[in-house]
Amino acid sequence: MAMIEGYNLPDDLYYTEDHAWVKVEGNLVRVGMNDFAQKLAGDISFVKLPKVGKDVIKGKLLSSMQSGKWAGRIEVPLAGKIVEANKELLHEPQKINQDCYGIGWIALIEPNNLQEDLGKLMDGAKVAEWIKGEIAKNVPGKEG
Repeated sequence: MAMIEGYNLPDDLYYTEDHAWVKVEGNLVRVGMNDFAQKLAGDISFVKLPKVGKDVIKGKLLSSMQSGKWAGRIEVPLAGKIVEANKELLHEPQKINQDCYGIGWIALIEPNNLQEDLGKLMDGAKVAEWIKGEIAKNVPGKEG
């Protein structure tokens, strides 16, 4: 578990620059919004989910969400097919705030080319360096 300036970014996950996390589960990947983004957004009040069975393209819209002060999106981190969406978020979007790496996950994807696409995501030291830059840009009083 990596805590970086008060934000939880688990070491066993991969990350994207639009604040998605990616967890490899066999030949599937689970995707959600990272701790930094959910804290910055505040209480999530709406989530739009991808359709199960849909083929998705890396970089296209996976999910959009809103809070009282913010609207944002998570892009598709790896091309593939949506095999499951967390339908609980439709009625309880605040699950993202309660446990963004657990019950607040967004989608399960069967990637077309898992190993190649994972190589394009951030992990380890790259994540720590990147999130510190994000904190400096987005959190008042934390400018570098």
